[in-house]
This record gives sequence, C-alpha cells and structure tokens, in this order.
Amino acid sequence: MPEDGYEWKKYGQKFIKNIQKMRSYFRCRHRLCGAKKKVEWHPRDPGGDLRIVYDGAHQHGPPPLAAPPGGHGQMQGGGASDSNRYELCTQYFGGARSR
Repeated sequence: MPEDGYEWKKYGQKFIKNIQKMRSYFRCRHRLCGAKKKVEWHPRDPGGDLRIVYDGAHQHGPPPLAAPPGGHGQMQGGGASDSNRYELCTQYFGGARSR
C-alpha cells in the first residue's frame, strides 16, 4: 500500500459483492484525530489497482518529513513504522507473501 506518512490502524475488512472487491477500513492512530481511509482491491490481484478513499481531515500536524540525505534513512519524529505497513496479500490470504 502506498505510504502517505501518517500512521493508520486497521479496524475492519469485508468483501463488497456489488463491485466484487475487498475493502479495508483504517483510522488515524493519533488519539484526537477523526481521519479515516478505505482501501479497495480485487481479491484475485491484491498487488494490482488500489482505490484509496480518504474521509475527514487530520486534526493534527502534517506527517514528519524523511531524514535529509546522508542521514540514517529513518523517519524523524516517530513516523510510520514497519508495523504500520500493510501488505494486501497478507491481509487477504493470511500468510506471508514470497518474494
């Protein structure tokens, strides 16, 4: 899933029959923020076309910028961590994807 710099918590997932796609629901991890997003994809092609729909505005500052060149390559100020990254294949099929 494309990174947008914010940290998200997944709170649901379901199959939408009329469009034949899976949809995952996320909300911002910031405790006072009401921003949400929905991610849709075709179950036979989890790495294919994604549709991401954002709902609401973040009630906190923008995400921190990446470290300057020559740094350690980590996000500053507690940016999105590896545990915050979702691979749709793992979400849907429940296993690790071989590379």
